[in-house]
Amino acid sequence: MPFFLQRFALFSAWILSATALRAESRILWQTLHDYTTIVEPAHNGRQDRHQVNPFLSYTNIGTDFGFLGPAEEKIGWQSGQIGVTLGQTLDDWAGMWHSLSRLARMKGSHMDFSACYPAAIQKPFQPTINGLRLLIRGKGSIKLELSDESGRVQWSQSRSLHHDQITEEIYDLPAAALKSVKFLNWVAEPGADFDIDRIDLRMVTPDLPYDQWIFLASYAKALACWSESTGTVRDRAHLDDGSFDSVSATGLFCLATAAAAREGMVSQDFAQSVWHKTNAVMQTLRGPHGLLPHFIRKNAEGRLEIHPGTEYSTIDTSLFDLSAIIAAKMLDQPALCEQAIRQARQVKMDALIIGQKYVSHGVMHDGKTIIPFHWRDWGGETALVLLMLKLSNPMAIASMSDIARPHQGTGFIAEIQSLLFADFDQSRNDAISGANWRQVRETLLQEQQEYLQKNQIPSELSRLGIYGLSAGEQRHGIGYLVSGVDLPHQTLIHPHYMLMSATMEKDPQKIRSAMQAMEQRNLFGAWGLVENIHAADMKSLPMLGSLNATFEALGAYHFAMKSLQKSNEIYRASQSIPELRDAMRAFYP
Repeated sequence: MPFFLQRFALFSAWILSATALRAESRILWQTLHDYTTIVEPAHNGRQDRHQVNPFLSYTNIGTDFGFLGPAEEKIGWQSGQIGVTLGQTLDDWAGMWHSLSRLARMKGSHMDFSACYPAAIQKPFQPTINGLRLLIRGKGSIKLELSDESGRVQWSQSRSLHHDQITEEIYDLPAAALKSVKFLNWVAEPGADFDIDRIDLRMVTPDLPYDQWIFLASYAKALACWSESTGTVRDRAHLDDGSFDSVSATGLFCLATAAAAREGMVSQDFAQSVWHKTNAVMQTLRGPHGLLPHFIRKNAEGRLEIHPGTEYSTIDTSLFDLSAIIAAKMLDQPALCEQAIRQARQVKMDALIIGQKYVSHGVMHDGKTIIPFHWRDWGGETALVLLMLKLSNPMAIASMSDIARPHQGTGFIAEIQSLLFADFDQSRNDAISGANWRQVRETLLQEQQEYLQKNQIPSELSRLGIYGLSAGEQRHGIGYLVSGVDLPHQTLIHPHYMLMSATMEKDPQKIRSAMQAMEQRNLFGAWGLVENIHAADMKSLPMLGSLNATFEALGAYHFAMKSLQKSNEIYRASQSIPELRDAMRAFYP
């Protein structure tokens, strides 16, 4: 390359980098509901309204929705759109309501349009909502309204429309006057004939560098899954408190909250409150050998217990206890840190070594039967379990495979350990598996980025730099999928891997460009990344799942700290705790 072109390329890269580091407020469109359908139509024309998003009855921001009006039975769907054709009588009106904060039946939960994130987010980090966008086709009169939890209208506007094609209708809102909004409703008036494709919220972001915004939005997604009442994290944002909660996500959320507090996004008091609540409830859930359950729920008496059919898990226990230790250190609470270390040391991981070599996955729901499957495969999950083993019993000896390859080439397995510890960034072999973790992770990242093209899977995702064969919800949210680059014909992308591995990317602008491309396509918004994207048709699942949300938040934190050249408080804390340093010497003497 000629010298002047080299200089130009370097100058262009510097400009892009400087732009990303500059604080700026931006306008973005956050989809509230895109009326996704997941069933094949039974006939031509509009289908039964109850087939709109069956099994997945939630909006794109993790709330619920429903139908209203005396003619609601005339609402139906077609091709991912909701529609209605009404007669001329006074009773011929119908529409839909969309909760803007948690479930509709939950009182005391609302959205402030001047600061639309939960109140735990500090004011300087709050986005505002100052407009709506309706994508609509048809003719007649339609009314949009915002109301509180009692149904009192806070704002409304009616328009008479006639559009032969899907057209944008934009509404300006007085954000400062909308302090306590529970519902956004649309109502089609008598005689209307409409198809509605999507409804969006126009948001103004806080004045932040883009990399810090990625962390904030990812943390907001995790925060949407937090239950103040239980002290735990729901597996999905739209579930009832205590119906199906995740222990590992609860621990990682506690750590992400400590990181958010160090960035000023939440208060120190809130972060400490989260730590105390999560820690207190987990001590009541300890089972055999001090293990924690994988999933929990409220029983008939209202107490949290292990969810039927799930196990007491070594990896979930490791994720919670290690996160709690590091979070307490970050919050400058030495007594809490010592308490968390004592609790972790009481977990008898050494009693779960199978065949004197590998640690079991845990104990079955009966509290007695040791699970015959063990942590043998190379990767971050096994590493964290071995660190917990060494923490609880420094003399215990267990191992992992020396085949330095995550199971099936699955993304998150190569990165989960580095959400907590910087040690696995080293370019030297560890003493247990003999692997150079950084080299393995960099190789996997390249394979992930090249997978679609190398496997001749045509997709716009390749051009946009979007990738991620990992684990999460199946297409349409029906079932769970674990996939990786070692498997053929994989077309479902879980983009959380992009943020988990972001610090491995040598050019941070590639991450920003891909995130901005997703932002423009409603794949990344103010409530974080979508759960998955299908490579062929670009259709996504907008579910807010807590485990991937915490993966994303912590990955985004590490990326922001590196790119903004700020102190990484998670790594600083984990490197300053003697007990964790002693455990880590098993890998790096």
